[in-house]
Amino acid sequence: FQTFQHYFKQINLSSSMFSLLFNAFTAILLSLLTGISLRLNSTPIPSNLPALLERLFAREIAHRGGSLDGPENTMWTFRKAVEKGVRAIEIDIQLTADNVPIVLHDETLDRTTNGTGYAADKSLAEIQLINANKNFPEAGHCGIPTLDETVQFAIAHDVALLLDVKGGRFAKQFSGALKSLRERFPEYRNFAVISFYSDVLYTVRKEHPDVVIGFTRRHDHAQNIALLAGYTSYPVQLLMFTLDRLYDFLTYYFLVPWLRVDMLESRKDDVSESYVRDVKPLPVLVWTVNDPIEKQFFKHHGCAVMTDRIDEN
Repeated sequence: FQTFQHYFKQINLSSSMFSLLFNAFTAILLSLLTGISLRLNSTPIPSNLPALLERLFAREIAHRGGSLDGPENTMWTFRKAVEKGVRAIEIDIQLTADNVPIVLHDETLDRTTNGTGYAADKSLAEIQLINANKNFPEAGHCGIPTLDETVQFAIAHDVALLLDVKGGRFAKQFSGALKSLRERFPEYRNFAVISFYSDVLYTVRKEHPDVVIGFTRRHDHAQNIALLAGYTSYPVQLLMFTLDRLYDFLTYYFLVPWLRVDMLESRKDDVSESYVRDVKPLPVLVWTVNDPIEKQFFKHHGCAVMTDRIDEN
Protein backbone atom coordinates (compact mmCIF):
# COMPACT_ATOMS: atom_id res chain seq x y z
CA PHE A 1 0.00 0.00 0.00
CA GLN A 2 2.76 2.47 1.00
CA THR A 3 4.83 1.60 -2.06
CA PHE A 4 1.93 2.36 -4.39
CA GLN A 5 1.12 5.55 -2.51
CA HIS A 6 4.73 6.73 -2.88
CA TYR A 7 4.60 6.04 -6.62
CA PHE A 8 1.32 7.90 -7.03
CA LYS A 9 2.84 10.93 -5.27
CA GLN A 10 5.68 10.87 -7.78
CA ILE A 11 3.18 11.27 -10.66
CA ASN A 12 1.34 14.03 -8.78
CA LEU A 13 -1.74 11.97 -7.92
CA SER A 14 -3.76 13.47 -5.07
CA SER A 15 -4.81 11.51 -2.01
CA SER A 16 -8.45 11.62 -3.16
CA MET A 17 -7.57 10.03 -6.51
CA PHE A 18 -5.38 7.50 -4.74
CA SER A 19 -8.32 6.60 -2.51
CA LEU A 20 -10.51 6.22 -5.60
CA LEU A 21 -8.03 3.80 -7.17
CA PHE A 22 -7.51 1.82 -4.00
CA ASN A 23 -11.26 1.52 -3.48
CA ALA A 24 -11.72 0.50 -7.12
CA PHE A 25 -9.24 -2.37 -6.82
CA THR A 26 -10.85 -3.38 -3.53
CA ALA A 27 -14.29 -3.33 -5.16
CA ILE A 28 -13.05 -5.57 -7.96
CA LEU A 29 -11.73 -8.12 -5.48
CA LEU A 30 -14.89 -8.00 -3.37
CA SER A 31 -17.03 -8.33 -6.48
CA LEU A 32 -15.26 -11.55 -7.38
CA LEU A 33 -15.46 -13.00 -3.88
CA THR A 34 -19.09 -12.08 -3.32
CA GLY A 35 -20.00 -13.20 -6.82
CA ILE A 36 -18.43 -16.60 -6.24
CA SER A 37 -20.20 -17.08 -2.92
CA LEU A 38 -23.49 -16.07 -4.50
CA ARG A 39 -23.07 -18.34 -7.52
CA LEU A 40 -22.65 -21.31 -5.20
CA ASN A 41 -26.23 -20.67 -4.08
CA SER A 42 -27.43 -20.79 -7.74
CA THR A 43 -30.36 -18.41 -8.17
CA PRO A 44 -33.10 -19.16 -10.74
CA ILE A 45 -33.83 -16.98 -13.76
CA PRO A 46 -36.58 -14.45 -12.87
CA SER A 47 -39.86 -15.72 -14.29
CA ASN A 48 -40.83 -12.28 -15.59
CA LEU A 49 -37.65 -11.81 -17.65
CA PRO A 50 -39.10 -12.81 -21.06
CA ALA A 51 -42.11 -10.50 -20.68
CA LEU A 52 -39.90 -7.63 -19.51
CA LEU A 53 -37.49 -8.07 -22.42
CA GLU A 54 -40.41 -8.04 -24.84
CA ARG A 55 -41.38 -4.61 -23.53
CA LEU A 56 -37.81 -3.29 -23.59
CA PHE A 57 -37.28 -4.33 -27.21
CA ALA A 58 -40.75 -3.44 -28.49
CA ARG A 59 -40.04 0.29 -28.71
CA GLU A 60 -37.42 2.81 -27.70
CA ILE A 61 -36.73 3.12 -23.97
CA ALA A 62 -37.23 6.66 -22.66
CA HIS A 63 -33.88 7.55 -21.09
CA ARG A 64 -34.61 9.59 -17.94
CA GLY A 65 -38.13 9.78 -19.37
CA GLY A 66 -36.84 11.48 -22.53
CA SER A 67 -34.61 14.31 -21.33
CA LEU A 68 -34.67 16.20 -24.65
CA ASP A 69 -38.48 16.17 -24.65
CA GLY A 70 -38.94 17.59 -21.15
CA PRO A 71 -37.36 17.98 -17.71
CA GLU A 72 -35.48 14.76 -17.05
CA ASN A 73 -36.80 12.32 -14.47
CA THR A 74 -40.10 14.15 -13.90
CA MET A 75 -43.71 13.05 -14.08
CA TRP A 76 -44.39 15.65 -16.79
CA THR A 77 -41.82 14.01 -19.07
CA PHE A 78 -43.00 10.50 -18.18
CA ARG A 79 -46.50 11.46 -19.31
CA LYS A 80 -45.13 12.86 -22.59
CA ALA A 81 -43.26 9.59 -23.18
CA VAL A 82 -46.40 7.53 -22.60
CA GLU A 83 -48.32 9.76 -25.03
CA LYS A 84 -45.68 8.89 -27.64
CA GLY A 85 -46.28 5.18 -27.07
CA VAL A 86 -43.24 4.08 -25.05
CA ARG A 87 -43.50 0.86 -23.11
CA ALA A 88 -40.43 1.32 -20.90
CA ILE A 89 -38.82 4.23 -19.06
CA GLU A 90 -35.33 4.37 -17.57
CA ILE A 91 -35.07 6.39 -14.36
CA ASP A 92 -32.27 7.19 -11.92
CA ILE A 93 -32.45 6.53 -8.20
CA GLN A 94 -30.90 8.49 -5.35
CA LEU A 95 -31.78 8.27 -1.65
CA THR A 96 -32.77 11.12 0.64
CA ALA A 97 -31.38 11.65 4.14
CA ASP A 98 -34.35 9.66 5.48
CA ASN A 99 -33.66 6.80 3.01
CA VAL A 100 -36.56 7.48 0.64
CA PRO A 101 -35.78 6.56 -2.99
CA ILE A 102 -36.27 9.54 -5.30
CA VAL A 103 -35.93 9.89 -9.06
CA LEU A 104 -32.82 12.00 -9.67
CA HIS A 105 -29.68 11.44 -11.75
CA ASP A 106 -26.97 13.48 -10.04
CA GLU A 107 -25.81 13.26 -6.45
CA THR A 108 -26.30 17.00 -6.26
CA LEU A 109 -29.38 19.07 -7.05
CA ASP A 110 -27.64 21.95 -8.83
CA ARG A 111 -27.69 20.85 -12.49
CA THR A 112 -31.35 19.93 -12.93
CA THR A 113 -33.21 21.75 -10.16
CA ASN A 114 -33.45 25.08 -8.36
CA GLY A 115 -31.95 23.43 -5.28
CA THR A 116 -28.32 23.13 -4.22
CA GLY A 117 -26.23 20.59 -2.39
CA TYR A 118 -26.41 16.82 -2.08
CA ALA A 119 -29.77 15.08 -2.29
CA ALA A 120 -28.58 12.63 0.37
CA ASP A 121 -28.33 15.53 2.82
CA LYS A 122 -31.98 16.55 2.33
CA SER A 123 -35.07 15.04 3.90
CA LEU A 124 -37.99 14.06 1.70
CA ALA A 125 -39.91 17.09 3.00
CA GLU A 126 -37.10 19.36 1.77
CA ILE A 127 -36.88 17.56 -1.58
CA GLN A 128 -40.60 18.04 -2.17
CA LEU A 129 -40.15 21.83 -2.14
CA ILE A 130 -37.69 21.78 -5.06
CA ASN A 131 -38.52 22.51 -8.71
CA ALA A 132 -36.83 20.01 -11.06
CA ASN A 133 -37.58 22.05 -14.20
CA LYS A 134 -34.90 24.52 -15.30
CA ASN A 135 -35.14 24.44 -19.10
CA PHE A 136 -38.74 23.75 -20.20
CA PRO A 137 -41.05 26.71 -19.40
CA GLU A 138 -44.05 24.91 -20.87
CA ALA A 139 -43.76 22.21 -18.19
CA GLY A 140 -44.17 24.63 -15.28
CA HIS A 141 -43.22 23.50 -11.79
CA CYS A 142 -42.05 19.88 -11.71
CA GLY A 143 -41.34 18.18 -8.42
CA ILE A 144 -38.77 15.45 -7.91
CA PRO A 145 -40.81 12.22 -7.93
CA THR A 146 -40.41 9.51 -5.36
CA LEU A 147 -39.94 5.95 -6.57
CA ASP A 148 -43.35 5.12 -5.03
CA GLU A 149 -45.06 7.79 -7.14
CA THR A 150 -43.27 6.61 -10.26
CA VAL A 151 -44.27 2.98 -9.70
CA GLN A 152 -47.89 4.03 -9.25
CA PHE A 153 -47.65 5.92 -12.54
CA ALA A 154 -46.11 2.86 -14.24
CA ILE A 155 -48.89 0.60 -12.97
CA ALA A 156 -51.59 3.03 -14.13
CA HIS A 157 -50.07 3.32 -17.62
CA ASP A 158 -48.75 -0.25 -17.99
CA VAL A 159 -45.13 0.86 -18.38
CA ALA A 160 -41.94 -1.02 -17.49
CA LEU A 161 -39.21 0.70 -15.46
CA LEU A 162 -35.44 0.40 -15.45
CA LEU A 163 -34.26 1.54 -12.02
CA ASP A 164 -30.69 2.82 -12.38
CA VAL A 165 -29.31 2.97 -8.84
CA LYS A 166 -26.74 5.76 -8.66
CA GLY A 167 -24.37 4.87 -5.87
CA GLY A 168 -23.01 1.71 -4.33
CA ARG A 169 -22.69 3.23 -0.89
CA PHE A 170 -26.40 2.81 -0.17
CA ALA A 171 -26.88 -0.65 -1.64
CA LYS A 172 -28.34 -2.04 1.60
CA GLN A 173 -30.65 0.93 2.10
CA PHE A 174 -31.94 0.66 -1.45
CA SER A 175 -32.53 -3.07 -1.08
CA GLY A 176 -34.54 -2.42 2.07
CA ALA A 177 -36.57 0.27 0.31
CA LEU A 178 -37.14 -2.13 -2.60
CA LYS A 179 -38.46 -4.77 -0.21
CA SER A 180 -40.93 -2.27 1.24
CA LEU A 181 -41.95 -1.13 -2.25
CA ARG A 182 -42.61 -4.69 -3.41
CA GLU A 183 -44.75 -5.33 -0.36
CA ARG A 184 -46.89 -2.29 -1.22
CA PHE A 185 -47.14 -3.10 -4.93
CA PRO A 186 -46.85 -6.90 -5.18
CA GLU A 187 -48.64 -6.94 -8.54
CA TYR A 188 -45.95 -4.81 -10.24
CA ARG A 189 -43.11 -6.87 -11.71
CA ASN A 190 -42.35 -4.97 -14.92
CA PHE A 191 -39.07 -3.56 -13.70
CA ALA A 192 -35.35 -4.26 -13.50
CA VAL A 193 -32.62 -2.90 -11.26
CA ILE A 194 -29.57 -1.73 -13.21
CA SER A 195 -26.38 -0.13 -11.96
CA PHE A 196 -22.70 0.60 -12.55
CA TYR A 197 -22.10 -0.65 -9.04
CA SER A 198 -21.52 -4.36 -8.47
CA ASP A 199 -22.35 -4.12 -4.78
CA VAL A 200 -25.85 -2.86 -5.66
CA LEU A 201 -26.41 -5.78 -8.03
CA TYR A 202 -24.97 -8.28 -5.57
CA THR A 203 -27.21 -7.05 -2.76
CA VAL A 204 -30.33 -7.06 -4.95
CA ARG A 205 -29.53 -10.51 -6.38
CA LYS A 206 -28.93 -11.92 -2.91
CA GLU A 207 -31.97 -10.37 -1.20
CA HIS A 208 -34.35 -10.31 -4.20
CA PRO A 209 -33.36 -13.30 -6.36
CA ASP A 210 -36.53 -13.02 -8.47
CA VAL A 211 -35.76 -9.43 -9.55
CA VAL A 212 -34.19 -8.83 -12.97
CA ILE A 213 -30.78 -7.13 -12.75
CA GLY A 214 -28.63 -5.46 -15.40
CA PHE A 215 -24.99 -4.41 -15.33
CA THR A 216 -24.19 -0.95 -16.74
CA ARG A 217 -20.71 -0.36 -18.10
CA ARG A 218 -18.68 2.14 -20.08
CA HIS A 219 -15.21 1.03 -21.16
CA ASP A 220 -13.48 4.29 -20.16
CA HIS A 221 -15.11 4.71 -16.76
CA ALA A 222 -11.90 5.22 -14.74
CA GLN A 223 -10.37 7.40 -17.46
CA ASN A 224 -13.48 9.57 -17.50
CA ILE A 225 -13.46 9.98 -13.72
CA ALA A 226 -9.82 11.07 -13.85
CA LEU A 227 -10.49 13.57 -16.66
CA LEU A 228 -13.45 15.08 -14.81
CA ALA A 229 -11.22 15.46 -11.76
CA GLY A 230 -8.60 17.28 -13.85
CA TYR A 231 -6.02 14.49 -14.07
CA THR A 232 -4.89 14.61 -17.69
CA SER A 233 -1.23 13.58 -17.47
CA TYR A 234 -0.07 10.58 -19.47
CA PRO A 235 0.95 8.43 -16.44
CA VAL A 236 -2.41 8.90 -14.77
CA GLN A 237 -4.38 8.22 -17.96
CA LEU A 238 -2.26 5.13 -18.65
CA LEU A 239 -3.01 3.90 -15.15
CA MET A 240 -6.73 4.56 -15.66
CA PHE A 241 -6.66 2.80 -19.03
CA THR A 242 -5.04 -0.24 -17.41
CA LEU A 243 -7.63 -0.23 -14.63
CA ASP A 244 -10.45 -0.05 -17.20
CA ARG A 245 -9.06 -3.02 -19.15
CA LEU A 246 -8.65 -5.07 -15.98
CA TYR A 247 -12.16 -4.24 -14.89
CA ASP A 248 -13.52 -5.16 -18.34
CA PHE A 249 -11.89 -8.57 -18.14
CA LEU A 250 -13.10 -9.26 -14.62
CA THR A 251 -16.58 -7.94 -15.42
CA TYR A 252 -17.32 -10.06 -18.48
CA TYR A 253 -15.50 -13.23 -17.48
CA PHE A 254 -16.22 -13.33 -13.75
CA LEU A 255 -18.65 -10.76 -12.37
CA VAL A 256 -21.41 -11.06 -14.98
CA PRO A 257 -21.59 -14.89 -15.02
CA TRP A 258 -21.12 -15.29 -11.26
CA LEU A 259 -23.83 -12.79 -10.41
CA ARG A 260 -25.93 -14.24 -13.22
CA VAL A 261 -26.71 -10.81 -14.61
CA ASP A 262 -29.80 -10.80 -16.86
CA MET A 263 -28.85 -7.97 -19.26
CA LEU A 264 -26.10 -5.51 -20.14
CA GLU A 265 -26.46 -1.75 -20.53
CA SER A 266 -23.63 -0.39 -22.65
CA ARG A 267 -22.65 3.06 -23.92
CA LYS A 268 -23.22 3.39 -27.66
CA ASP A 269 -19.54 4.08 -28.40
CA ASP A 270 -18.63 0.70 -26.87
CA VAL A 271 -21.13 -1.39 -28.86
CA SER A 272 -20.38 -3.08 -32.18
CA GLU A 273 -21.63 -6.10 -34.06
CA SER A 274 -18.79 -8.20 -32.62
CA TYR A 275 -19.52 -6.97 -29.09
CA VAL A 276 -23.15 -8.03 -29.34
CA ARG A 277 -22.04 -11.39 -30.68
CA ASP A 278 -19.43 -11.88 -27.96
CA VAL A 279 -21.80 -11.25 -25.04
CA LYS A 280 -24.63 -13.46 -26.34
CA PRO A 281 -27.00 -14.70 -25.04
CA LEU A 282 -27.16 -11.62 -22.81
CA PRO A 283 -29.49 -8.91 -24.17
CA VAL A 284 -27.78 -5.56 -24.81
CA LEU A 285 -29.43 -2.20 -24.07
CA VAL A 286 -27.57 0.71 -25.65
CA TRP A 287 -27.41 4.25 -24.21
CA THR A 288 -27.83 7.02 -25.17
CA VAL A 289 -28.89 6.94 -28.84
CA ASN A 290 -30.58 10.07 -30.21
CA ASP A 291 -29.66 9.98 -33.91
CA PRO A 292 -32.28 8.18 -36.09
CA ILE A 293 -29.63 6.43 -38.20
CA GLU A 294 -27.80 5.19 -35.11
CA LYS A 295 -31.09 3.94 -33.69
CA GLN A 296 -31.66 1.84 -36.80
CA PHE A 297 -28.08 0.52 -36.68
CA PHE A 298 -28.37 -0.77 -33.13
CA LYS A 299 -31.86 -2.16 -33.66
CA HIS A 300 -30.60 -3.98 -36.75
CA HIS A 301 -27.97 -5.67 -34.60
CA GLY A 302 -30.53 -6.82 -32.04
CA CYS A 303 -30.07 -4.18 -29.34
CA ALA A 304 -32.69 -2.31 -27.35
CA VAL A 305 -32.21 1.45 -27.57
CA MET A 306 -32.37 4.07 -24.81
CA THR A 307 -32.97 7.57 -26.10
CA ASP A 308 -33.45 11.11 -24.84
CA ARG A 309 -35.70 11.93 -27.81
CA ILE A 310 -38.70 9.67 -28.40
CA ASP A 311 -39.73 9.20 -32.02
CA GLU A 312 -43.43 9.59 -32.73
CA ASN A 313 -45.42 6.48 -33.65
